[in-house]
Amino acid sequence: MRNYTNLEQAKYLIIGIPYEGYVNSRLGTFKAPSYIRTYSELIENFSFYFSKSLEEIDLFDIGDIFIKLDENNDKTVYNIYKNLRNVIIDIKKRYIFIGGDHSITIPAFLAIKDVFKDLIYIHLDAHADCHDKYLDQIYSHANVVRRISEYTNNIISIGVRTLDDFEKGFFFSNIINIDLSNISYLKKVLENIKSKYIYLSLDIDFFDPSVAYAVSNPVYDGADFKHFIEILRILSEYMVIAFDVVEVNPFLDSPSYNTSTLAAHAIKEFIISSSIYSK
Repeated sequence: MRNYTNLEQAKYLIIGIPYEGYVNSRLGTFKAPSYIRTYSELIENFSFYFSKSLEEIDLFDIGDIFIKLDENNDKTVYNIYKNLRNVIIDIKKRYIFIGGDHSITIPAFLAIKDVFKDLIYIHLDAHADCHDKYLDQIYSHANVVRRISEYTNNIISIGVRTLDDFEKGFFFSNIINIDLSNISYLKKVLENIKSKYIYLSLDIDFFDPSVAYAVSNPVYDGADFKHFIEILRILSEYMVIAFDVVEVNPFLDSPSYNTSTLAAHAIKEFIISSSIYSK
């Protein structure tokens, strides 16, 4: 993904957040930003889905933010938030975050919400991520939806297909849940929400392990790429201000690195599809 403009003129900023909380299983997602960038070289610029090329869009990759590791995950996540606030200052830009595990979504969402007050959160994931506390942490990969629910009532989950007894009460009471077999329902949901901006988060285990196997916590009966494109087609009619891709584990991706390449494809199609919005 080459830079097609400079930082000031860019409409899209790509930001790497190479952080992984210590509570995750099968460590490796902190390496994902560099691998996703490397294997983006394998993909071409034109989108057949949206009949447009990346070369038509002003985008700039600013690299990875500095992460000060603290004595626990919660403090480090807060440090990430403070650093992102120094980057996210322009209401005319859109932002792509490359994680990292899913805990990076919490500071990224909060930093975006500081600038774009009216925000919907759309969660593409195999997991509900609704733990209030997980291994004594409140800002881990398992707390994402629960923490974000403290800042917006408008949360939509798509593709969730596993959760535990500690999550199910909160999830089914507070989250709009859309099954992969009924993605078109997303359009109806969005028509009934008055919020102006959308934050879209893609945990790569949203996809079936046959599509994306290099994930720390695989769950079967997941999405294929056509499901993701169907979601992007619906969202192209809305202002999606930020997008993240998380939970790619390059240590599990060798030798083909198909999951890293899939993440790069997802970023490309998001940029192109969201650039169509013109209202």
